[in-house]
Amino acid sequence: MTKRNERNLFLWMFLGPSVALYSLFVLLPTINAFRYSLTRWDGLSPAVWVGLQNFARILDPKSLFYTALGHNIFLTLAPGIFILGMALLFAYLIHQRIKGARLFRITFFFPNVISSVAIAILWVLIYSTSAAGLINNVLKSVFHFKDAVPFTESSHLLWALVPMIVWSATGFYMVLFLAAMENIPDSFYEAARLDGASNGKIFWSITLPLMWDVLTTGIVFLIVGGLKFFDAIWVMENGRPSTSTHTLSSLMYAKVFEEYNIGFGTAIAVLLFLLVLIVTLVSRRLLQRERLEY
Repeated sequence: MTKRNERNLFLWMFLGPSVALYSLFVLLPTINAFRYSLTRWDGLSPAVWVGLQNFARILDPKSLFYTALGHNIFLTLAPGIFILGMALLFAYLIHQRIKGARLFRITFFFPNVISSVAIAILWVLIYSTSAAGLINNVLKSVFHFKDAVPFTESSHLLWALVPMIVWSATGFYMVLFLAAMENIPDSFYEAARLDGASNGKIFWSITLPLMWDVLTTGIVFLIVGGLKFFDAIWVMENGRPSTSTHTLSSLMYAKVFEEYNIGFGTAIAVLLFLLVLIVTLVSRRLLQRERLEY
């Protein structure tokens, strides 16, 4: 056996199982999802080919799809502004070696080691209208509110999700941005300080441009996460999201597992996949800058 054949055999011995598992559990279900989206199927009886009818129903102006998409956009933009701003601020302060920086790093990242379902349950308790509800207790004792605010009711839930998302996600982006900042050579900062540059000037002229690729990645993560948002709404609505709280993922789940309309549900999944793909490509294109080497 030649050395080239030995190398190929060696590579396939390592890659073969991974490729097989990926094909079985990712590629094949993805292909089937595209196929099911063109059918009317309840999961039990034989599937009936309907072509693009499911997509036509979804894209109908009266469809709930647009309302759910609007909720996804809201849950991307409203928390995203605070997450990016706070993550950059905290990363910069920790990078400046403020007192207690290591403790702050652990504390801010802590929510990321908790499951999203546990976080949703925790915030249900925080928002509770009972005697255990932290926020309502503060509103009553400090601001003298007479009645408890039903934060987790459908009419208020989207706004109530914003603080929860900010609290749970900021630490991840802070660590991401902090890693990029710590990768910038100290000699750049020393040269800027010798030239009399202020901290603000250093941040805007050195730190931000040199970590722009990482910032772009963080923005893409935020957009994708917002478009796929599901867990907290499903938990806080007790598995019954209403018209005022449905997101694309919860709408897809409801169609498939509650109405057994698998063809319609997978058509939503296909559109969500295409939407995430397009938005990711467009956002990376719009945020692309000339790469700075250092």
